[in-house]
Amino acid sequence: MEKVWEELKKIEAEAELIVSDAQTKAKEIVKTAEEKGEQLLADSRKYAEEEANALMEESKAEASQSSAEMFKANAETIEKLRLSAANRMEKAVNAIVDRVLENAER
Repeated sequence: MEKVWEELKKIEAEAELIVSDAQTKAKEIVKTAEEKGEQLLADSRKYAEEEANALMEESKAEASQSSAEMFKANAETIEKLRLSAANRMEKAVNAIVDRVLENAER
């Protein structure tokens, strides 16, 4: 009976050791998972920030190009309006001169 009792104590001690080892390994696994999760989250944030910056730079470039194109188109329109105004001014001056001369002849 005493032999059985000793054997049971050994089995119980081994079981406690197995449980302790399992708990230790579980804690290590959880710690590793948390560290990897934190690293993954940090990498995700970094990647998102890089993507946002790239999109912002692309948007700035597109806006700058669009602005330059609009500026060029506006400059062309202004030049056309100047030419048109100059032509009309010349016609107006000629018309006034003709009127003045007509009135002077009368």
